Amino acid sequence: MSEPIATPICPPQDAIGRSLFFLSRAFAATGGLVLVAVSIMSVLSIASRALTGNAVLGDFELVQLGSAVAVAAFLPWGQMRGSHVFVDFFTTGLRPGIRARLDGLGALLLAICAAIVAWRMTIGTVDLRASSETSMLLGVPTWYAYVLMSPSFALLAATAFYTSSQKFREQPA
Repeated sequence: MSEPIATPICPPQDAIGRSLFFLSRAFAATGGLVLVAVSIMSVLSIASRALTGNAVLGDFELVQLGSAVAVAAFLPWGQMRGSHVFVDFFTTGLRPGIRARLDGLGALLLAICAAIVAWRMTIGTVDLRASSETSMLLGVPTWYAYVLMSPSFALLAATAFYTSSQKFREQPA
């Protein structure tokens, strides 16, 4: 059985789309590096626990913070690639133009929600910094994660607005 040929992911032709495409890819790569670092730390913690009986102090806190930052960083790239989960059970029989408009509406709703989340996370960052809230074991300021995730949600909003506008411009077939 032969493997399917992967289609290359081509950047959009317009300047805004290309900028969002490459910026989203950079965010995803950074998120990947964070996830690799968290994975290595987890392996070291498990090995330390097996060999010495002591885990890395606060390993679960670092996994929690790092995973949140990484997942947020992946979201804009998923939007630019069109790889978010679609529930198209009810729309498979519709004309392509109507489906494109519904997809555009979905992307627009995502853009609005992501913009609200970015805005509220920014406000939350300021509040968490002012309150000096920290993690339980390591004492890591929790606002660090927020300050790293807010740009990801802002970029998600921008990519979703962009993909929404592209879907609304599609010509019906």
